[in-house]
Amino acid sequence: METSKFKMFKSLYLKDLREVRTEILVVAAVAIILISWAYLKTEGSARGIIVAPMAFALGLAGFLPIITSFKLLGKEWSNNTIYMMMSLPVSGSMMLGSKLAVLVTEYLAGTLMVILTGGIALLTSFPDIWKEFMSDPYYLKLAIAVYGASLTGIFFIFCNSFLSQVTGKLFKKGSGLISFLVFLGVFIIAAKLMPDTNILLNQSQLMVSCSMQEMGAILIKAAIDLFFAALLFAAAVVIWEHRIEL
Repeated sequence: METSKFKMFKSLYLKDLREVRTEILVVAAVAIILISWAYLKTEGSARGIIVAPMAFALGLAGFLPIITSFKLLGKEWSNNTIYMMMSLPVSGSMMLGSKLAVLVTEYLAGTLMVILTGGIALLTSFPDIWKEFMSDPYYLKLAIAVYGASLTGIFFIFCNSFLSQVTGKLFKKGSGLISFLVFLGVFIIAAKLMPDTNILLNQSQLMVSCSMQEMGAILIKAAIDLFFAALLFAAAVVIWEHRIEL
């Protein structure tokens, strides 16, 4: 039984993964072309400009999966394949979970490609940076924490996208507008509900130094984002399974 569920999840995942190949290739191409151009056109300290195309490519790598999150479900409804899929013996958590896994894959593939390409260009241009970076393990831990926080943040956005779309589909008219309002409203409500990380740090033992305070704030924010994302995903699954009619 568990094997069949895994095979079903794998099939759903691979089906949706084919839908995002273009976006992944676009990010990879943009990163390689822009960073390589900046590298070849500059010398010495001027190669610090590599950070600019790297930042642009990272922004693109983070933005495209958000667009994809709406495209994956929207395409199912526009092609009327959503009802066929809902008639299959597959749970809502598996259906949405496979799409969520694809979106995370797209984000990881894109951002890691940019980081790898930009990192190689910067390290070959400024070898001392790597020595300074590795001389203090805090910098490596901070970089990992920041990237992890970006992942939980985008995870929250994906789950919000799912919830807003399935909520919009409960209405026959104005579903697009309703989806947009729900998507925006969740951000507003979450911002009001999320506790201040600085207050939490002051009440804990994490605040022993400025560096630990910074690290603690990042980790707490990531944990909060992950918690809210789980709630949104659960709500989207409930609506999917119990409110949307075939």
